Amino acid sequence: MNKIKRKLFSMEAILDSRTINEQLYFLVKWAGYPISQSTWEKADKVPADSNMISEYKMSVQMLGKTFYFDPLDQPPQIEDFLEVPPKKSELSIFNTKLSEFQHQINNLKDDVRFILQSQLRLIKELKMSKNVIHHYDLQRSPASQDKQLSIQSDIMQQYQQSALINYDGSFEQGDKVEKIGRAVQNKKTKIKMYYILWKRRNNGQIPKNSWVESEKMMENDPVKVCQYLWNKLY
Repeated sequence: MNKIKRKLFSMEAILDSRTINEQLYFLVKWAGYPISQSTWEKADKVPADSNMISEYKMSVQMLGKTFYFDPLDQPPQIEDFLEVPPKKSELSIFNTKLSEFQHQINNLKDDVRFILQSQLRLIKELKMSKNVIHHYDLQRSPASQDKQLSIQSDIMQQYQQSALINYDGSFEQGDKVEKIGRAVQNKKTKIKMYYILWKRRNNGQIPKNSWVESEKMMENDPVKVCQYLWNKLY
């Protein structure tokens, strides 16, 4: 009886291999049985003195993992023998990364109001300084007037230079994005913003960094947005 059993269930060849939970399994073809009745066995079930493993590796090197493929006689899947966790689909991976991006943006959205308010205060201060210069008391002595005019000239020159360098950049003026500095979302309006560092213009001017809405960024330069989100993730 033992001889008959060994004959009925003797291993003929190894057709495939998989590693599950750090355990190596072989797909064993049994002598006298079709491929569809092959079974997945742990590596230690294969006799150590047989040449089946070396023959299997050689077949894979020469013909690839599908060397045993027969459309009329499909081998069983390892999932039929073991509880193998399903692989995450590309859509699932994308949704996970998208959720991480959204979480990062939500953590930054409180800052946008403070930065916008700071910019408004700076603009008001510049306007006030300009008005003070224009309405400066010119009723003083000639020497004092000359001194004040000199101060006024210096301040105006500095203001004009500052205006050349710090003029707000925008897509409407044909400016190009150098890179994205940060991203935020306003709590109340839910508007997402990106802090943009602009490239130098052809005339040599350097546009001032400015905030741009997410929709406008996606419309004008989606590549920079993708690069920024990818860098934030990794």
